[in-house]
Amino acid sequence: MTRTFRPNLLLLILMLLTSCGASSVVPASPPTRAIPTLFPTAAISAPPTARPATSTAPANGWQAGRPGVELRHIQATAAPNRPAVPLVIVRLDPAQVRLRVAYAPNRPRGLRSWFEDRRPLAALNGSFFTPKYQATALLVSDGRASGASYAGFGGMLSVAPDGGVSLHALRDQPYDPAEPIEQALQSFPMLVFPGGEPATIEDDGSRARRSAVGIDRAGRLLLLVSPTSDFTLRGLADWLSQSDLDVERALNLDGGSSTGLYLSDGTLHEEIDSFGALPIVLLAEAK
Repeated sequence: MTRTFRPNLLLLILMLLTSCGASSVVPASPPTRAIPTLFPTAAISAPPTARPATSTAPANGWQAGRPGVELRHIQATAAPNRPAVPLVIVRLDPAQVRLRVAYAPNRPRGLRSWFEDRRPLAALNGSFFTPKYQATALLVSDGRASGASYAGFGGMLSVAPDGGVSLHALRDQPYDPAEPIEQALQSFPMLVFPGGEPATIEDDGSRARRSAVGIDRAGRLLLLVSPTSDFTLRGLADWLSQSDLDVERALNLDGGSSTGLYLSDGTLHEEIDSFGALPIVLLAEAK
């Protein structure tokens, strides 16, 4: 016996099939909590935008601001068989700028906050500090000394009362309390010893954000930041000594979450904020 569907029954089946088809559509994913990027956007900088024909920026990549202030972005190889990673360098003529070491253990804050408060030309994270934000070594801020000097290791960046800037290894030239110093910070290890000799560093191979201060063979100050976690200390020392920056000596600063660099001078701008609060920063101000 042939069985036929009644019209009402057929309509009901069609409605059920349509309903099942609709319920099989995958719903949109629920909204997720925003997760901050691992590195500030400004840290992985794009190549500099082409400047007008009147620009003083040479073919080697240095962008010129006011006299004595330059900015450069480099894609550097941190180690053989690894992709190139960004480095940001500010080059300063000590005769054209004033260096200051700012120290506020009772009011540590991110580098961006330091920069907005002080409005310098440039700001770089400083040296190491304790969990209570006290400097781990000698520090001189506006003529006032804090902490005790490292002995036999590390290095010291200092500014004399006449504005002269020096960077030396403490193993070769220990700190002399009788020496008049207006600004100073000590850190470790030395990355490049006087004469451009790369330091022999026995590290554990850890890769992290890095920051360093150096002096080139022309006596200009170099503020350098590696905003991605790619360089080892040994790798950074080797790269600096072999680069075209003409590094005469260089000192490692507190890296990792402390790493940061700010610059604002005319058309030159850089914003790499620290991840943590800083009690010590190095400032470059206009004279």
